[in-house]
Amino acid sequence: MEIGDLTRILTRLFNLLRGLRLAACWLAWSLASATWAQPAEPGAPMQRYEVIIDAPPAVAGRLNESLELTRRVREQALPLDEFRRLTGVATQQITEVMATEGYFSARTDVATEQQGSTLVARFTVVPGPRTLVEDVDLKFTGHIATNPEAAARIERLRRLWSLKPGEAFRQQEWADAKNGLLKNLLNRDYPAARIAASEARIDPARQRAQLAVEVDSGPAFTFGELEVHGLGRYPRRTIDAQNTIRPGEPYSQEKLNELQSRIQDTGYFKSAFATIEVDPAHPQQVPVRLDLVENERRRLALGGGISTDTGARLQARWLDRRFLGRDWRLESEARVDRVSGTIGGELFFPRRDEEWVKGWTPSLAASFARTDISGEVNDKIRNVARLTSPSRNDEKMWSLSLLADRQQLPGAEPNNRRALVAGWRYTRRRLDNFFSPRRGYVAQVDLSGGPAGAVNETSLGRVTTQFTLLQPLIPRWSAVFRAQAGQVFGARREQVPDDLLFRTGGDQTVRGYAYNTLGVAQNGAIVSGRVLAVLSAELVYHFTPEWGAAVFSDAGNAADSWRDFHFARGTGAGVRWRSPVGPVNVDLAFGHETRKPRLHFSLGYGF
Repeated sequence: MEIGDLTRILTRLFNLLRGLRLAACWLAWSLASATWAQPAEPGAPMQRYEVIIDAPPAVAGRLNESLELTRRVREQALPLDEFRRLTGVATQQITEVMATEGYFSARTDVATEQQGSTLVARFTVVPGPRTLVEDVDLKFTGHIATNPEAAARIERLRRLWSLKPGEAFRQQEWADAKNGLLKNLLNRDYPAARIAASEARIDPARQRAQLAVEVDSGPAFTFGELEVHGLGRYPRRTIDAQNTIRPGEPYSQEKLNELQSRIQDTGYFKSAFATIEVDPAHPQQVPVRLDLVENERRRLALGGGISTDTGARLQARWLDRRFLGRDWRLESEARVDRVSGTIGGELFFPRRDEEWVKGWTPSLAASFARTDISGEVNDKIRNVARLTSPSRNDEKMWSLSLLADRQQLPGAEPNNRRALVAGWRYTRRRLDNFFSPRRGYVAQVDLSGGPAGAVNETSLGRVTTQFTLLQPLIPRWSAVFRAQAGQVFGARREQVPDDLLFRTGGDQTVRGYAYNTLGVAQNGAIVSGRVLAVLSAELVYHFTPEWGAAVFSDAGNAADSWRDFHFARGTGAGVRWRSPVGPVNVDLAFGHETRKPRLHFSLGYGF
């Protein structure tokens, strides 16, 4: 054997032994790791964590939401050294949060202790005296400061400043006050306004805050001509008929919002967005840009649904936005559910240009419906001509209605009723959002009547009023109040079509009772009466911005006269969800008259 061959064999043997050694080390490490990674013995307690914050109730909730420690503890997913690190960091975070609430000399004591399997970190917060606003210095520059006609507006802005001397200083209220001041200018005349400087000078020793804000209004803007983009299917006159902005008039965000709303209310457009270019160098005669996305001319929609009032529902809607090739919009619908079937439509004409009804929309509607509710069967024909004002905030409507129905009660002859009435309705809306409101109110009054003659058996009159209030209370709490009343004058119930009479009960009226089962008992059925009253109060607690729980009390009924009237009460609790399609309400209510619970489901508010 050659020397070289022997060397190669020894080298390979050495490498083999080295590999076996490395493999043995790896195996030993793996076995050790597996032993260390074994779970604790069954029944051994897991290390858990708890955070307790002893602080004034006004800030305790804010502290719990703000600390990273409390969030990580809720997840129960952090090692012991991380828990201790975050406990140390939390003290500084508490100091910062307390400062935003106006407590600049707050002291925080922290203690940790083991309680069984739980490690508890307790923070005791001594807030100290709260800092108060001592003085507010508001300065105005720009056009508003040099325009003598704006002096009254400046004084009004000073009065409207929300964080006044003597009030507690809070960072959020300080920011809200500045935003409110700026928003007032941005919304009217001065879309280029800005906060030029602001300072909150805090004196911790005296617990006093000196506030100073300088607002630069920039130049005053005026509107120019309307520029329309995205118009293809429909004529330009469709837009011009809705435009109330005139070149040269002062800038107003409300005017732009009104234009958008009026355009979208026509039904011809999916969206409308009105803007101007805010360039302080060119503030006069600024063109209004209107960007549109058109709806298709014709549309067939099929749908269904379910509610605890009327059960399962099927419906079909046909929409023609250029009916007979004219600027007429036809909306027709066929719908059937557990208690009724309806077919009908409404034809909307272009807004009028006459000065006395400028911007008002005329329409004609006709429908046939069959209802079977609480033992009463009704076949109804309804024909209505309407003239509706352009404003949704202060909506007025004139109408002329021809109504006829055929009422059938168990064991009784059919009763044919008809009426020709003229009506006037006024609706006042003050809501923060028409689609999904959180704050505001809706009030409505409806007057109608007709003299005896060829159609009416006798002269009759009708009055209804209703009011809904949405009111935020303390943080996380809000309330909803509803009231409704109505009466028919001058005619007996047997002479008045059902659509002019009253009955109640159901998801949006008096919960705890089936749909329209509160009314007048006749021949084993429940029929509509000549008087109505409904009251409702609801208190909602919001767990999150989207989810909440409610308790409520409703009372209402319908009768032939106020002497026969008595309130039927319903009380209960429910769940609230602010869904993408509007408020969803699920309620369980107890009807005090029936002594039975009832489940209710509804979408939106009944205005």
